[in-house]
Amino acid sequence: MSDKPFVVVPIDIGTVTTGNDRPATPADHLGETFYRGMVWRSNGPGNLWVRGDLGKAETIDFVGLLAANALPGTSIRIRLGDTQAEVDGVADYDTGALPFISPAIARADGLYHSHHELPAPMTKRWWRIDIGGHSGDFEASILVMGKKLQVATYYETSWQVSQRDLGSITFARNGVPGISSGAKLRALAYKYGWISEAEAETMIQPLDEAMGRTLPFLTVFDPAPTAYRQRRTFFGWNEDNVSVSKAAYDRFERAFSILSMF
Repeated sequence: MSDKPFVVVPIDIGTVTTGNDRPATPADHLGETFYRGMVWRSNGPGNLWVRGDLGKAETIDFVGLLAANALPGTSIRIRLGDTQAEVDGVADYDTGALPFISPAIARADGLYHSHHELPAPMTKRWWRIDIGGHSGDFEASILVMGKKLQVATYYETSWQVSQRDLGSITFARNGVPGISSGAKLRALAYKYGWISEAEAETMIQPLDEAMGRTLPFLTVFDPAPTAYRQRRTFFGWNEDNVSVSKAAYDRFERAFSILSMF
């Protein structure tokens, strides 16, 4: 753990168009944050771009495309602007082509999360993402854009990553197992142990009120660009009822227990 964790509540990505998708796997599936299996899948490697109108200007300082079948040579370019013409041409914000897998590390499932933090928040209405250097069909699950919620101090040294097997196993009288298959989801438990009153009131409690236990959000437990960032990126739900507790004078704490779909 080398950098402070942050949370992003995904904004509605709006009306989406693309240069390449399949009828059963359209690009607007990138906004289906409840369902990891509803993916954008292309028909071959050409015209790999998606563009969206958010409907109104939104504040953005993080953009991530989750669970993509990116290859070592796959690149991503992100543009933000006030109009469609801007993001299709000279945009107010343009990353240029960046490596999709950064840092480059092999994952066992072959699915990767892109990670891009803007130098400063921008308030824009239109977005565009271009994928380059990819061979074959491109696939991605969820596009997360929004503003990072990151507290100023993080002193908690105790945290836990675990696995939740949602299946079950029973044993008959002679020891014969009966197995009911279920998803195996990663879980993360950690605590913001020393947050200020302002952070509790303006960041944490609004997050809890908006998300509760039923709406998913992104948690990047260690955003430092190390080989472990892929596995320290979670997208899922609060596993427990949410609460903020008083820790000391003008200091509060919030324990997170996240159940992740990735």
